[in-house]
Amino acid sequence: MPAKLFRITIGMLLLSMAACVTVNIYFPAAKVEKTAQSIVDDVYGTQKNSTDKPQQTEQDQSSSLDRFLALITVRTAQAAELSDQELKSLKQSNSAIRGLKHSIIQNHKQLEPYYSSGNIGISNKGYLVLYSKKGLNIKEMAKLRRIIKEDNANRRKLYEEVAASMNIPGSEIAKVKDIFTRVWQKRAPAGWIIQDQAGNWHKK
Repeated sequence: MPAKLFRITIGMLLLSMAACVTVNIYFPAAKVEKTAQSIVDDVYGTQKNSTDKPQQTEQDQSSSLDRFLALITVRTAQAAELSDQELKSLKQSNSAIRGLKHSIIQNHKQLEPYYSSGNIGISNKGYLVLYSKKGLNIKEMAKLRRIIKEDNANRRKLYEEVAASMNIPGSEIAKVKDIFTRVWQKRAPAGWIIQDQAGNWHKK
């Protein structure tokens, strides 16, 4: 009896390990990164355009993101064979992503001067921090703290919705956040304050 129980236990462990490996193999890192690049470029206003073409308007940017999210929706639905209800939830996630991106863009317009002055830093967790109070009065600090808190809440929800839009399980959201963190920092202009993986802060 103990030997039979041992074999069953080993079998369950092997199945559990196989399931974990499958999740890791099929994590859509490339799709997440492309989504992150599209969103971050829209927020920062750093779309790469030729000198002959005017910079995209916010409406153009939204249309571009819409097309990409629509493509993800179709491919995810086909790959996962989603039910009508699951497909509806997926489309709702894509709509939420657009709304969150818009909110982050609006916050960014208010925060941009504080990035340049070194008051705000981008952490290695994909969130904003009040890095320096230099040159800020009490009223400005209160306003800045409020916007940072709101922006971080939007970012946290954005990572969750991006995961949902690609049928990524909640246990893998940390990977989505890590990819976004790299893109937020990589796309940041020179002179902004960022935190490296060792926890050290420096000017880019």
